[in-house]
Amino acid sequence: MPTQPAQLIHLSRARSLLQQRGLDGLVVSLPHNVYYVSGYWGLLMSAAHFDAAFFALLPAREDQPASLILPSMELRRLESAGGTWMPETFIYTSADDEQDHIAKEGVAYSGWPVRDGSSLTALEQRWIEKTRAQEQRTAGNARGALARAIEFAGLSEAKLAVDDERIGRWLPVAGLEKVTCLEGRELLGDIRRIKTAAELKLMRHAAKINESAARRAAHALREGARWQDIERVYFTAMAEQGGQGSYMICGAGGPPSGVIRRNEPMLIDALGTYRHYHGDFGRSMVLGEPPALMKKRHQALCRGWDAVQTRLRPGVLMSELAQLAVETIRGNGFPEFVYATPHCLGLEHTDDATPIGAQQGAGKDVMLEAGMVLNVDLPFTEIGWGSMHLEDTVHITNDGFEALTSMNLDIIAV
Repeated sequence: MPTQPAQLIHLSRARSLLQQRGLDGLVVSLPHNVYYVSGYWGLLMSAAHFDAAFFALLPAREDQPASLILPSMELRRLESAGGTWMPETFIYTSADDEQDHIAKEGVAYSGWPVRDGSSLTALEQRWIEKTRAQEQRTAGNARGALARAIEFAGLSEAKLAVDDERIGRWLPVAGLEKVTCLEGRELLGDIRRIKTAAELKLMRHAAKINESAARRAAHALREGARWQDIERVYFTAMAEQGGQGSYMICGAGGPPSGVIRRNEPMLIDALGTYRHYHGDFGRSMVLGEPPALMKKRHQALCRGWDAVQTRLRPGVLMSELAQLAVETIRGNGFPEFVYATPHCLGLEHTDDATPIGAQQGAGKDVMLEAGMVLNVDLPFTEIGWGSMHLEDTVHITNDGFEALTSMNLDIIAV
């Protein structure tokens, strides 16, 4: 039996926000957004040089069909991976005239040959049925298929939010001169901020395996070891648990001497994914006995995190959390502490509507809502001494929060 198509998107929230802002629909092409909107992560999304190979179209109205646009070669994989909740799919092959333009008509797609007289599995039969249903519905390229999906949905004069400004230049060339495209990055951030039950399930697992891999790597500390040796333990542990490591750092510049030294305070900050959803975890660690000043500063970090936890509930601004953390940590004997950075977490490391090219934390202030997942970063580095960190992941509930990481705040002393 095929698996149930994934619906990650908060559909009612998405349609409500689209309508509130006077928009008729949403078109996305960035891989993580296509995955979020359609529930499908394409094979070619993970490969380089396949720009704008996929699109997902979500109309604001329920009576207009949502569509996934994908390469014809992915039809079988789409079926094997559980499909998409979207009722329509549009595929593309190549243009009849082989010209590099927006081609709404393409070479008919018949798929791979079927051996005569063979006994087919249920999955193979679904592959054939899916291909036949799309055979005469093939565009010449992805942009042409998108144009066909927009026309099919009755959105030829629509106002659409997009995550790629080029879409607004492509559609007029495809005969959709009356479509208006508006930048949709902030809208997508607002939609994705509240997680669905399906997303939370993935994020709980991402947090668990990411912390486990980070702790395993920390316990691999050895005097004279290079940081690459420690990183390798983390990346291997993530892969063994079905995840993928993004990075694991001990400070932006690596070990100050280039190798691990005994009794030197160090931070560990590990970011990894499970089915494209992030886990983010930070702690302080040391090879040997933690120095007295490290223990004192760590105690202050813990007091800061304790204070923040009392404010983890709907209606509180992220800026309030940051201010409370800094003031509490400095007031507990750590006056050198610099800053705290709360941020949303999800399909992106900072799952907020951050301006393009801006540093983490530079976006608009956000008020906590039930359903959000966030991290509160409490990093510190003092050149000539060492570094420290404390970072956990929480899910905001109606009356407080659910911890997704273990909340074991102890210094990792190896």
